[in-house]
Amino acid sequence: MPKGEVAMRAICALIGAVLLASSGSARASFIDDGATFSLAISVLRGAIGAHARVLKIEGDGNGIEIQAQDPHNPHHVNRWRYGIINYLGMIPLRRLSGPDAVDPTLINPDLDANLFDLDAVQFSALPKLVEAAIARAQLQDPARITHMEIQRQTFLLPEPSSGDILWSLHVDSGRERAEIIANAQGAIVRADVSGTERARMLNIFKEPTLAADAAAAFRDAVGVQPALTRVGVVAKTVTFGTNIHDQSLARLGMSLPATATYTWDLNGLLQQPLGTIDVNAQMHTPAPATFSINDVDWTIVGKLESEALAKAAIPQASIKHIGLALSTDQPGAPVLDWTVEIAEPSGDVTKVVADKDGAIQRVELPESRRPKIDWRDPKVLAGAIARVGAIFGANARIASIVADDQRGRITIDDPAHGGQAATFDFTSDGVSRAGISFSLDSMGSRFSIADLTELNEQKLAALQADAFKRLSGGRTAYLESVTIGAHPFVRQAGAHAIEVRLRDVPEDSVKAEYAWIVYDFGGHVLDFVAF
Repeated sequence: MPKGEVAMRAICALIGAVLLASSGSARASFIDDGATFSLAISVLRGAIGAHARVLKIEGDGNGIEIQAQDPHNPHHVNRWRYGIINYLGMIPLRRLSGPDAVDPTLINPDLDANLFDLDAVQFSALPKLVEAAIARAQLQDPARITHMEIQRQTFLLPEPSSGDILWSLHVDSGRERAEIIANAQGAIVRADVSGTERARMLNIFKEPTLAADAAAAFRDAVGVQPALTRVGVVAKTVTFGTNIHDQSLARLGMSLPATATYTWDLNGLLQQPLGTIDVNAQMHTPAPATFSINDVDWTIVGKLESEALAKAAIPQASIKHIGLALSTDQPGAPVLDWTVEIAEPSGDVTKVVADKDGAIQRVELPESRRPKIDWRDPKVLAGAIARVGAIFGANARIASIVADDQRGRITIDDPAHGGQAATFDFTSDGVSRAGISFSLDSMGSRFSIADLTELNEQKLAALQADAFKRLSGGRTAYLESVTIGAHPFVRQAGAHAIEVRLRDVPEDSVKAEYAWIVYDFGGHVLDFVAF
């Protein structure tokens, strides 16, 4: 055999041996193989020095690099890398390279504030972290870690600053991707799974157990103190409003008081970067009542959904929102209620209200489907009056009852609010706290439940008929309102006054003329003004 051919075969054999020896190493990824990763960190630690300060650690399947402060010039940063290079373009070999100069772009321009010690990172946690990150990402296809970074978290507002050391792992399946964030000890603190199919298709209403996961995350992060003012669930997120004072607006130079709001989704629980303006503090009104995350059983959400849909009984309807708050809608002290908003195919929304244990209390129909009730009708008004004692109690102090062409309402002294006057709108089977109050409704002396026994349907009908007879003067007239309670101008009857007011046109307008008459509870005329 010619010498040249022998030499070529020897070279080929050598190359084959090198390839064979290195093939196992080449297959081992630097960021998901614990032994390979540990070797790389050990080699890099020896290169940069035992006490070097690190700006960033970055790696992929082919190697790990460290950007570290130059020990001889603290204003400079150098890059060292240990990883695979292709020798002669075909032989994968591991080698150390560096130092190479780096000109980093820093959000926080203070270099020292961005640096950390290698010993602050628990590198031995990598194998468990990789396993946990892939599990947390929940990609549909087999996934792997494609990139890794370790550096301090940075903030832009209210001014550039640096925070904790964070370990970021990029999980990828080729079709989906996620970023999992852990602390320096390898414990996952949050995630970004917006690039996953699960996140795109997420509907918490179809996976109601996620509401319990959100509550658990809030409990772990914030605690069980009664700091919640509201909880809201929509398809992809759960929001927790609190009374916890928030300084974010103040740090931006704004003097508006604010409270902290937290949002949970598949990425975990995050506090919103800017607090929610505390309107109550701004307006010097009482703060909303608060409750604890442990005041309700979060595992009942699925059952609550199905029972609310069944109670509403609307074909092809779907849940739009679930809310939890201490409600002051009904008389008495605030009560913790669930409110399930159900979207109808027409676009209308029906609300189903349940107590904190999920027992349904009432159904609130949309305006378009509510029965049109004329509260001025003697039978209707007498029926509402007959329910007042059962609703407010026998000792209720009543300021007024008003029935007009818009609604029926009652104003009482509310013991749950320090005896302050509160107005409630009559509903078909009860009352609901009014969104607005009229100052005239709460003026003057009060009357009791016992005083209302005379005001039955026959008495009210007779008073209205008499009013039309006395006031119309033969003209066509229309009933404007019936008001029971102290009259601002006619004082003889005290709280026991009934005003019947008429107008001369079908609809209330600036062109309308009005006439009124005041009776006492016995039906005696005290004063009147005719057309």
